[in-house]
Amino acid sequence: MVLATKFVVLLPPACSFQSGCVCLGVGLRKIIFALFHIEYDAYSIMNMFWETIGEIVPLAFGIVISPMPIVAVIALLLGPKGKGNAVVFTLAFVIATFVLTLIFASGVKSTTSSDSSFTTLLHIVLGFVFAGLFFFLSWKSWNGRPQKGRAAAEPKWLAAIDSFNLVKSVGLGLLLAIINVKNLPIIIASGTAIGTARLAWPLVLIAVTAFALLACLGLIVPTVIGSSGSARVTQFLSSAKGALIAHNNIIMTVLFLILGAIQLGKAIGSF
Repeated sequence: MVLATKFVVLLPPACSFQSGCVCLGVGLRKIIFALFHIEYDAYSIMNMFWETIGEIVPLAFGIVISPMPIVAVIALLLGPKGKGNAVVFTLAFVIATFVLTLIFASGVKSTTSSDSSFTTLLHIVLGFVFAGLFFFLSWKSWNGRPQKGRAAAEPKWLAAIDSFNLVKSVGLGLLLAIINVKNLPIIIASGTAIGTARLAWPLVLIAVTAFALLACLGLIVPTVIGSSGSARVTQFLSSAKGALIAHNNIIMTVLFLILGAIQLGKAIGSF
């Protein structure tokens, strides 16, 4: 009874339905720390970790719904060497995303590890920089949309994708992860968010891994589903590919607008 009362006290105060999930998460973490007698410093570190995860999840989903990598993996699945090419493409994309995010997180962490005021300033400056960059990419995507009555142009590499072998599929995965002008700013922003969080290295690695896996769900899920070879799945993937190509610019316009607003809010909130 005493233990139950202790847990009730640890739970956050009454909160609105809208913030119920957040309150529940905070309450569960407090119960866990009370059960295992974890000190406040450890709780503070883990709280910082979960805040960082909360920051990078919207960015990860920015890559999840990025159409062109999904179009590439679907085209590979529908090609003559289907499953093998799609699997190595997805693996290459995941690994490249992980490595790039870790590089940016490590660079920022080593720069800000000893100066909290510099970390705050970096949060503000980079928040405005990324907000401006995402707003610019949103404007560019909107201006690049096909004119009314005209079909969206397919990427040139898509026409040759049926002839791809495993090596070319790996190369395409690396290319779309590393050089993609639409995904790279998201990866940099995520690495920066992780690097400025003042986390221990094991937690940095966990956060980077979580980001890479979340960001690549848009490739992992079609690869797993498409490997079944079902006629219904093949038909669905084919129609999805056409829709993603047709609406690529609109999707990216809205996506970058939302990400820009998030980064702007973070920058203002850092003052």
